[in-house]
Amino acid sequence: MNQFALITGASQGIGKYMAIELAKKGISLVLVALPTAVLEETAQVIQTQYPAIKVYTIGVDLTDDYAAQKVYDRCQEKKIAIQYLINNAGMGYTGAFDSFPIDFLDNLMKLNMLATTRLIRLFIDDLKQQPKAYILNVASIAGLYDIPYKVVYSASKSFVYTFSRALREELKGTSVSVTVLCPGGVATNPDALAAVARMGRAARMLTTMPGEVAKVGIKAMFKGKAVVIPKFTIRLYASMRHVIPYPLQLKILGYFLRRKYKNV
Repeated sequence: MNQFALITGASQGIGKYMAIELAKKGISLVLVALPTAVLEETAQVIQTQYPAIKVYTIGVDLTDDYAAQKVYDRCQEKKIAIQYLINNAGMGYTGAFDSFPIDFLDNLMKLNMLATTRLIRLFIDDLKQQPKAYILNVASIAGLYDIPYKVVYSASKSFVYTFSRALREELKGTSVSVTVLCPGGVATNPDALAAVARMGRAARMLTTMPGEVAKVGIKAMFKGKAVVIPKFTIRLYASMRHVIPYPLQLKILGYFLRRKYKNV
């Protein structure tokens, strides 16, 4: 059985660049994302550039209740042994809580929390059978703060952060290492760049390109780090939560996110 990395949200953004970083190391890939042409195109580009590895795709909507089981079953059918499990898929938003429909918020929680939890539970026994195995969960710097106008998103990423830290402790003494990646804003498309520009210098200081985030995250995973926060300014921002009084944190965050929400 070949050794593979499974990456969710792998068709573009951070997930795509993580796949490339692993392909460079000769690690075969299972790319999981929505069943679109973009997923197949990403797989084809990586396969062509790195012909020595194998690249499989699983097109699935991870907000579906049975999606995680489908992913696991497909790997079992193909006799794919996962050594690296990377939970990158996620969705976010900026706006007033009561401006979003329930279905949207349900799907966000399913993707950001349930899919990660389910996939790890399904693969954990197999990972333990590996001489060395790795779990990399993508949270966010937003998970370290309570953020107005991102209330469900920041809460979901807080779950990923605390879940990852606690699971890492549980798995001590096994072959499985757990790392949680907490990037700031990631400039994945022109709309994201435009939003950063509207919010000014502070937003630019907390924004990173997806390729850089992927490189830092993969490096930290191999080193077995517990938490990794890319970019010095973002690490500084994270540390300020221990210094700035909580009411003032909410006031500052509310001010900046309100500007983004209202495009002012």
